[in-house]
Amino acid sequence: MFMTMFFNSYHCLSEAHCDTCRLQTAEGRTWRESIAKHFSVPEIDFACPHGKPWLKEKPLIPTKSRGLGDTVAKAIHAVSGGRIKPCGGCKKRQAKLNKLVPYKQAAKPDKNIEPVLSTE
Repeated sequence: MFMTMFFNSYHCLSEAHCDTCRLQTAEGRTWRESIAKHFSVPEIDFACPHGKPWLKEKPLIPTKSRGLGDTVAKAIHAVSGGRIKPCGGCKKRQAKLNKLVPYKQAAKPDKNIEPVLSTE
């Protein structure tokens, strides 16, 4: 059975999952274990091909903006110096704006890129 290298997948190239992937918590490890079931990875706690550092906790605001909501949240955080914490309404607004004005993600890679023979 052939398995695509995770680093060549849309999931990794889009950098949409970096905040979860880099977590040094049970949540992050569980996520990486699920990736290893569907893609070829060197090991469960693999080094990031984008050079992202390990995180002790998930950031309140995603590092890569998925849409306008994330950008607004980052601007509020920057202007307030982090003194304004997001409430339930803020999070709903952020999600709604992300849905209404999503940012274009990285192009999907060719499905034939570097298939790797599974060792299973």
